[in-house]
Parts: sequence; structure tokens; C-alpha cells
Amino acid sequence: MRYAALLCPQALARVHTALAGHGTVDVLMDVRELLAELASPRDECLVLDPALITPANAERIAADLAEFPRAVVAFSSVSTVALESAVILAQRTAARFVFRGTPNERSALERALLLTPDSALGTALLSALESHLGNLPTGLRVRLTSMFRNGDGPSSPDALAAASALARRSLDRYLADAGLVSARRLIEAARITSAYRAITTSRTPLGHIAAMLGYKSRRTLDAQLTLLLDTTSSKLRTIPLSYSEAAERLALRVTARETQLQRESRHLQRVANDVTSLKLVGGSPHTRPVRHAAFGDR
Repeated sequence: MRYAALLCPQALARVHTALAGHGTVDVLMDVRELLAELASPRDECLVLDPALITPANAERIAADLAEFPRAVVAFSSVSTVALESAVILAQRTAARFVFRGTPNERSALERALLLTPDSALGTALLSALESHLGNLPTGLRVRLTSMFRNGDGPSSPDALAAASALARRSLDRYLADAGLVSARRLIEAARITSAYRAITTSRTPLGHIAAMLGYKSRRTLDAQLTLLLDTTSSKLRTIPLSYSEAAERLALRVTARETQLQRESRHLQRVANDVTSLKLVGGSPHTRPVRHAAFGDR
């Protein structure tokens, strides 16, 4: 992946460390180069320090990003110098904010850089979910929209309820009334959306992607991909789905409860197909792997 960065030398060094060779960084010398870069399709992610741009430039950047969408990471210290520009970027763009000097800075920066959301997939998914999201309370709708746009957000239903200023039971009721399966399913869909670009276009190890998403193993990631996209991480990296197909599958999995029953049925069918031999012992069917049958025949 390619990144364009307008940062101080210290912050730039931290970006290189977080990427660990998994991306190429084009260093921008000033705001003029940054503004010129916004019209270029060359870089997939823009990394900038709000303290290095004026509020007027922040307004222009937000306008240009609306016309030429791409992932944005705002990497800055907590300071009054950056405040006004940071507020503009937070309100008008889908930038992910990482603050220097915080205890989780390194892991947060790594996730923000390597799990940059794909704007085309996010836009397609939000379009597919528009009628459902439109029936939600404003706070919840805005929170879910942000999760699918910038790949970051609450990691549990309780946290999602709190972030949306809703009681936990109210969250479930609102989602059900809007035709959405569950808070947990939406959170997992947002995670997969945030990792889609890393899985399909980067060389980042799949096990590391799983760890950054908060999964215990790559197997857990594959289980979620199978549930939501009907594929695995290795298959998705080899043969990526089109944005429209991925968005359609995700939208179906988070809106149709009956789809889960269909998924379970397909899973049982795959298990049955994986059985390599079937013998009748005492008139009853018993499944036996090939290696057992071969050993018994000797």
C-alpha cells in the first residue's frame, strides 16, 4: 500500500516503524504538496498532523476528500495548536485519529495504518443498508455509519449502546425494528470491512491481520469471513470479491435472520462433503476418515 504523509520527523519515524515494511510512504514537504496530492489517485491513505495545517486548509482538505475519497489517519499530539483543524477533520471526514504519547499509541497507529478502510466498499455497503439505517435513532445511525466508513468503533454491543447513548435493551429493539440482525453481527461486519483492503491488496500476514482485529487466531478470522462473506482469508486474498459483491453479501448477512439458518445448512453440507468414507457397521452408518479405513484394510 502507498501512503502520503505530512508529519514532523519524529512522527514520520513512528509511522515507518508501525508499517514495518508493509507499505510505501511518500513524504510531503508542505501543505502545498499535500493539497496537490489530494487530486492524485496514487496514494491509498493520507497521514497528516492537524497541527501542521490551518483551519482554512483543513476545510479545503475536507472538501477535496469528499470529491476524491481515501483513507485518512490524523496522527497528532494532544495540543491546542491542532484542536481547531482536528475538529474540522473529525466533523467533515472519516479520518481515524491517533494521538501521540498515549499508552496504546503504537498498536492504535499500526491498526489505523494497516487496516485502512476501503472507501469504495464502505460506500457500497452503506448504500445497501440505507433503508435500514434510516430507521434508527440519529445517534446510533451516525455511530454505525462512522464504523463502516473509517473502520473504527465500539468492539462490543454494550460499548455500542453506550457510545450511542442508548440502553442495552433499547439498542436491540431499535436494531430489530430496523430489520438488522444484531449489534454483534454489525460490529463483526465493520471489522471485516476495515480489514478488507489489508486482506486483498497488502502483504501483511493474515495471522497479524487477525490479531489487529482482536481475534485470537486466523481461524477465528476465517470463521467470521465464512459467516459474512462465504469465503476464507486465503481465498479472499487469492480471488478478491468485487466491491459490489462483497457489499451485497455483507448487507444480506446483517439484515436477513433467515440467512443464518441457510448458512448453518451449508456448513453442515460442507462437513458432510469433507467425510472421505462412509461404512456400514452392524447396519448403522459410521463415518471414518480415509486414514482409518486404510489402516483397517491392511
